[in-house]
Formats: sequence, structure tokens, C-alpha cells
Amino acid sequence: MRIRCTTVVVKCKECVFVRLISPLRRIMSSADEDKANQVVLVTGASGYVGLHCVQQLLAAGYRVRGTVRNKDNPRKVSPLLRLPHANERLELIEANLLNEEDWPRAVAGCTFILHVASPWPIVADESTIKTAVDGTLHVLRAASMEPSVKKVVLTSSCSAVNDGHSNDSRVFDETCWTDLDSPNVDNYAKSKTMAEKAAWDFWSTLDPSNRFALTVLNPTFIIGPVLSDCENGSATIVGRMMDFRTYLASPKISLGVVDVRDVARAHIEALTRPETDGERILISARSIWFKDMMKWLGKEFRKMGYLITRVEAATWVLKLYASLKIDPHVAAVMHRIGPELRFDTTKSRQLLGMTYTDLRTSLIEMMHSMIQHGMVKKTAGYEKWMAKQQKKIALAASKQSQ
Repeated sequence: MRIRCTTVVVKCKECVFVRLISPLRRIMSSADEDKANQVVLVTGASGYVGLHCVQQLLAAGYRVRGTVRNKDNPRKVSPLLRLPHANERLELIEANLLNEEDWPRAVAGCTFILHVASPWPIVADESTIKTAVDGTLHVLRAASMEPSVKKVVLTSSCSAVNDGHSNDSRVFDETCWTDLDSPNVDNYAKSKTMAEKAAWDFWSTLDPSNRFALTVLNPTFIIGPVLSDCENGSATIVGRMMDFRTYLASPKISLGVVDVRDVARAHIEALTRPETDGERILISARSIWFKDMMKWLGKEFRKMGYLITRVEAATWVLKLYASLKIDPHVAAVMHRIGPELRFDTTKSRQLLGMTYTDLRTSLIEMMHSMIQHGMVKKTAGYEKWMAKQQKKIALAASKQSQ
């Protein structure tokens, strides 16, 4: 009999390393049986957050239907098929956010929908807005016509909450909305804000006595382990930090940050908590500065040969650099320079029971996973470090078997 193994990251005082553990067989409870009879649709299943949602749903005993744009793309599909229980309870179908005809078939027979799919290019254009808004409405219209759908959880963003405002002394909560009239709101923030508003507007037109429940989650900047080698906005930003040639200095920017596993858990908790119905909920561990992220990465990875900067850039230098249009990524973050950005996440703790992963752990585990997936090049120093960890694992296994 083949036993599937789950890859986990184990943290010791000085390092992070990968081990394989075999899941224990368990007796199904009545709650497990209920989950096994419920289908959860996850849009954007192959994405950074989507993969974690699928992983946790399968681990919880749900049947999962995941949408991908192309089932013949092994880079996108293989990580999903490798998940524990995927061969038993995961179905993949093709669907495009811009093709409304794809979605009635996608939602058919589903009890819950996690609408996670949404474009996130670092430098977004107006097509990003159209894809986000139209895609959201296509999914919700299909859900409204499918009697089996009980609840939809929509992945929005803090970019629909705090952009376009001064953050001098303000604490942002779920009553706040991004100011779409502000010149400092980029197309990505517009896409998330307009898509979320379109969702609430559409939902409000449905008959309250006969409509699905809707919960919107607004995560801040997401970090944590990647489960595939496919690029995503978070990985692009964090990956650039590993070499001063692509990241000369850290900007004076504060941002809310949260672990991807916590974001996935929030989605799954929201499915069965009626107190979250009709609510938008900020998901964030806390706010940190870019310089803190550089410090954490430097302490862990400089000794392995990674050229991580120690410099925090003066604002005037960044403004000059942005004006020269050498790097579009710099211009894209200029409006975020300023005081500490603060969020009130009381609602996530009260309604979802959220406790949050330590962010230093999240960042270090993210980078190790990116290196192991080939998204960041392995240095000779990292190869030596990995060899030492493998020896430690082999020695520990040998002692256990004696």
C-alpha cells in the first residue's frame, strides 16, 4: 500500500528544514461524513493562496473542485495533484474569469465557494480592473442560480480598505474603504475595491430570504511557504530582497502582513461560522517595516552567501530613482512611504477565532520554500547548509529506529 507523505517545515533555533511525515489514518466522525458530502469550489486553485486553501480543505475532509485556466499546464496542475487526498477528493476543471459561460458548470452541485482567483501583477493596468470585477460578477451570478450554494467567501484585500488615505494617526478597520478618487490609488487597489463593491452591490439585489451567504476577507500583504514554483506578487517582492543588485535599499514603508496559512484557515473558518455572514473582515497578524523583513532575511541567509542589503533608502533618493523610471516597481510603491500603517483586526479574532503565525517564522519559511522550488537560486553556501540538515535528519531517524 502506498502511503502519501506530507511535507512540513520544522523550525529549530537556528534553522528551518524540511521533513516528511506520514499522516495517521483516522476514523471518520459524523462531521467528517458531512464534509465528505459537501463540495467546495476554489477559484484560482493553483495560485499562492488557492493552493493553501485546497490543501487545508482536503485535510479537513471536504471534497474540493478547483478551477484552473489550463489543465494541461503541469507547473500549475502538478502541485495540486500532489496534495494529500487529492486522488480521493479533488476535481480540477478549466474556467476563465472573463468567460461567463464557464461558471454555471463550475458551481454546479457545490455547497460552498471560495472565490480566491484575482489578478495581481506588481504593476497593474486597467485590464486588471476588468478581470477582477467581471470575474467576481460571473462567479456570483452563477452562484445565485445554483440552489446548492449556501455560502460564498470572497478574497478581497486591505487594498480595498486603506489606499488613498493618509495613515498619519489612523487605525484602519472594516468600516474604511479605499478612496478611488485619490491620485495615489493604483490599478491593483482599484481592482480589489471595485470588485468587492460590485460583489456587495450584486448580493444586495438578491432576495434576502433565498440568497447565499456572503463573507469578504481582506488580507494584508501575504507571506509564508509557497507550494509551487509559479510566480505570485508576494514571491516576486520577497524574492527581490535576496540580492542587493535587484534590491539596493529598503524603502521606509510599513505594511500589514499575514501568513498564507492563516489566510487559508480564515477562509475555511468562514464557511461554517454564520456570525461571519454579511461581514467584511480584515486578516492581518500585525504591521512591520520593510527594514525588519530585510533584517530577518539577512540574519538567516547572509551566512549562506546571499547579498542582502543592510541599507534603508532615504525618501529623496527613492523619489529621484522613481522619477528616472529605471524600475517600475519603485514608482509603484512611492505613495506607500510614510508612517506606520495600522489595522484593527479585532473582528477576525472575535468572529473567526484567529490567532496569527509569527511573521519572522513566516518569512524565513517562505524564503526556504522559494529556494527549494527554484524561485530563488541556491548558493553554494545554501547547498552546504542543506547537506548538514539532511545529515541531521538522517541521524535523528537512525536514533529513533534503534
